[in-house]
Amino acid sequence: MPNRHVIQLSPSDKSFEAADELLLDAMLASGLSVPFSCRRGACGSCKVTVVSGEYRAKQCTGDTPAPSYPLASNEMLLCQSHACSDMRLEIPGWSVDTPTLEIEATVSSKRDLSTDIVELVLRPAQPVDVRPGQYVRLRLGNGDSRCFSIANLPTQDQGRLVFHIRKVSGGLFSEGILPALQAGDALMLEGPVGACTWQHDDQRPVVLFATGTGYAGIKPLLLTALARQVEVTLYWGGASLSDLYDSEFLDQASQRYPRFRWHRVLSAHARVQQQALAHAHDWAASQVYACGNAAMISQAREQCLAAGVPAHRFVAEAFVPSGAVAPATAVANAFDPVLEKVGPRYSLDGMLAAREQTVRALAAIASQLKVGMTTAQALKMADKTLKAMGASHTWHPTYIRFGDDTVRTPRQGIDPQRRLRASDIAVVDLGPVWDGYEGDYGDTFVFGEHPLHHACVKALHEVFEETRQAWRTGLTGRQLYDVAERSALGKGWQLERNLAGHRVTDFPHALFGQEKLAELEIIPSEMVWVLEVQLCHPTEPVGAFFEDILVGA
Repeated sequence: MPNRHVIQLSPSDKSFEAADELLLDAMLASGLSVPFSCRRGACGSCKVTVVSGEYRAKQCTGDTPAPSYPLASNEMLLCQSHACSDMRLEIPGWSVDTPTLEIEATVSSKRDLSTDIVELVLRPAQPVDVRPGQYVRLRLGNGDSRCFSIANLPTQDQGRLVFHIRKVSGGLFSEGILPALQAGDALMLEGPVGACTWQHDDQRPVVLFATGTGYAGIKPLLLTALARQVEVTLYWGGASLSDLYDSEFLDQASQRYPRFRWHRVLSAHARVQQQALAHAHDWAASQVYACGNAAMISQAREQCLAAGVPAHRFVAEAFVPSGAVAPATAVANAFDPVLEKVGPRYSLDGMLAAREQTVRALAAIASQLKVGMTTAQALKMADKTLKAMGASHTWHPTYIRFGDDTVRTPRQGIDPQRRLRASDIAVVDLGPVWDGYEGDYGDTFVFGEHPLHHACVKALHEVFEETRQAWRTGLTGRQLYDVAERSALGKGWQLERNLAGHRVTDFPHALFGQEKLAELEIIPSEMVWVLEVQLCHPTEPVGAFFEDILVGA
């Protein structure tokens, strides 16, 4: 029987055992969430620091070329290494835990908050780690589910989960199940998930928008702001005063906390964003959260950004209508069963929330890029930002490239000491994991007024949008990249075909497939493929990169 070695991980203090198998396979078999995406040693996703112990590299043959990802002398790739002794490895700063998906809970209490709003309080069997603003999916007996925001801070409420549920005429849960629930009844939840969460910046004034029971998602953010003594203003809209069912608490809080104000907004008179914009907020310095109907969120976002709110500081939940989230099995059946397989956690709202949080993270990181900063300093800043925003880890390393490095692909490496110049071009490419779902988003930014840099970014976004529009006409993945290449050449740029699109799903997608989008002979489904476009100038060291998940309009 082969020797088994104990592998300890820092800073988590978790461990797993490995015999002669690759360390990546041993770690996955132990149930730990290892960042990886290629298994070929080309992406660097599974890079770790060797603190102690001996290992040997995977043997390479003519069919398996040597890994191409650059490594320091004390680093190794889990997908290319076997343990030869007990080892200690460091995965700096990132969690190796995938959040628990299933939550068993029992009904603690139930009461009417108004004529059509019910407060349901559940007690989970185990403590649940909830970030302010998250929600859960409540499973129904038919395999469907309903999404409900957690309307309290469980750590301050003996671990209980509070929900505000509107009675909907003909509603499967609100009329068919909720009325019969009694204390002690068991329910099954999934989560918590969601990207409309506290952004850990206690220096900025906070503006909150809510309509109807969207207040349930906003209340824990309000409670957090009050506890941190942040200046906070709430605009809560409803059809009538009875819809503002927590007015007594809000009135008391506004008297107790001098930095808190709230405004009743009746839809017959004004919209929440209209009333807010009529008041004297420092929008450029504010952190804004919105939860409610899709029309309010869309209009509030547009008007707040026009008033000066930076895009990454307007935070709203991805809108998915009640009951629209299909069970994982139903979603999987809609995809190609081989090339588009997804994991047991997969859901559309989970993927949408991960995408939205990644877009915000990229904007936050880009806003912190400063002239004179080295690439290494930028990467350190990006990792700090992702962690502060709630990413557990990254499924591929964060890539930031300045200047001449923008023509290089991730596997070619970069100069970590290259500095961002006053007139420069910069690429930011993120692959964070949020609540067990993979985000992937990248874009290019121009500093200064260099005309070639601006022309490059303009062509980049045009090529991407033309290719995405072509996807909506029913082209295969291979045909899409032919479209992208023709579009790039027509604009005087070259398409980097080595960056060819890839899968995303509930982490890790590499368990289900490593196919490139550019080689796909089927029409790619939405929400499981990322379209990547990298352009390079034919003669000058100028490049640009944009990527986003393929999703319907």
